[in-house]
Amino acid sequence: MVVFYSSDALILNAWNEAFRTSKTVTCSFSLEAELYDFLQKNDSPMLLFIDTRNRTIPDIERLLASLRDHYSCVHVVIFSAMPTYEEGSKWLTLGIKAYGNVHMAPIHLYEIYQSVSAGNIWLYPEFIQTMIRTFSTQKTITPSSHPLLKRLTQKEQEVALLLKKGLSNKEIALHVGITERTVKAHLSSIFEKTGAKDRLALALVL
Repeated sequence: MVVFYSSDALILNAWNEAFRTSKTVTCSFSLEAELYDFLQKNDSPMLLFIDTRNRTIPDIERLLASLRDHYSCVHVVIFSAMPTYEEGSKWLTLGIKAYGNVHMAPIHLYEIYQSVSAGNIWLYPEFIQTMIRTFSTQKTITPSSHPLLKRLTQKEQEVALLLKKGLSNKEIALHVGITERTVKAHLSSIFEKTGAKDRLALALVL
């Protein structure tokens, strides 16, 4: 089930339309009191899409803390008019499972649904790249000496270290002199050999 919470009727309509052709059960709320009444009567797992526009930071913090502390079956997805790394990082500490632009395309909304339903966290690409760069500057171990790299071929090691620096697939391809398709093939092999499920997980362990 996916629950939509927004004061904007156009956004609620857009979100509902994004799931119209799927078999996913959806429902919408524009008032917080109605949302809480629904949550108190339903304890089955669900995704909750929240439109944070027209809400203050303290108000959002209060809502997220309440959902985290009292509704463990609810997986929260936060949408902002202008997502930023700083804002998203704050909401992640309060337990959200995904963060993105309120006007994102329907295909990405459904991608969020599938990812979070599978137990993953969904973040837009630029957020992930910034997070990787941030963690990269905080690591004290020399990346090139990491034991995991010994499992990789020389080319895979090169790709992995560039990924850790926060480069995108396109940037890695240009740097190494290969195609983006080859970069993706190397990454698939790297993930399999290291046990990392995605590029963020790999950057965190290197």
